Amino acid sequence: MRILTFSAPPFPTYIIGGHATFQKGKKHFQRTFTVFDLLYVSKGKLYFSEDGVSYEIGEGEYIILAPGLEHGGHRPCEIETNFYWLHFEIPTTYELATNAVSDWSHVIKQDATFTQPATYQFHIPRFGHFKQRETMEDLLHRLNTFNKRQTPEQKLRQQVLFQDLIIHLQQEAFSVPSSAEQVTQRVIQYMHDHYQEPVKMEDLGQALLFHPDYITRCMQQMTGLSPLQYLRQYRLSIAKHLLATTNKKMSSISKDVGILDPTYFSKLFKKTEGLTPIEYRRVVRRNEGI
Repeated sequence: MRILTFSAPPFPTYIIGGHATFQKGKKHFQRTFTVFDLLYVSKGKLYFSEDGVSYEIGEGEYIILAPGLEHGGHRPCEIETNFYWLHFEIPTTYELATNAVSDWSHVIKQDATFTQPATYQFHIPRFGHFKQRETMEDLLHRLNTFNKRQTPEQKLRQQVLFQDLIIHLQQEAFSVPSSAEQVTQRVIQYMHDHYQEPVKMEDLGQALLFHPDYITRCMQQMTGLSPLQYLRQYRLSIAKHLLATTNKKMSSISKDVGILDPTYFSKLFKKTEGLTPIEYRRVVRRNEGI
């Protein structure tokens, strides 16, 4: 499959996305879109064809389907399959090229001047495997969560999050991860494994065998967040899922995500999301007709 090549800014624009499950025996219908369609399989396998070429998209793999080309399932799923989907457009010209890139130096087209912004040319494989599955699945989950929010601020934040995903897609195309990428992946995995526990930078340093300052620099370089900022975001993403899918009390959810003080949990949630946990639950359930 070819490489998707485009210039930025402006960045690609997120339109809509979601999460779906195909039971055994189901396949996708045939269609032609005017926008890009990214599919990522988190469990199982999808059998898709585009413009007469067939692909098997397994766990941890993605495909970007191009506008104007007919695509759809060419055979039914053999097992239950879970996948994320999202539609986006590229406001500049793009090319389905054949040449890949090997590092960020090939992405920078022109450095910024006093009057002009820097410009970049992305070269993203349209079919690939996520080496950093936890990072990408967290981004996709957070994008999907934002679909339920209606305020202009949150919709704008969703666009910023989608740009993060595009950058990670380009990053994934580089075959050898840097030391900062490796450290960041280990930090993310540690947070996912220990988010229900008290986490201190000293503990993280001992677990990863790196100085906390170096860990923080790596995280900020790769994600723009410190380890503890990432932990707070991850805890809140889990809390939002629990608020939307369970009837648990606030104090119980707060404890489940590793925040022992329910009052602090409520204040942090409102500061980040613009709503209290109770208001968030009410809005989500009203939107879903629960």
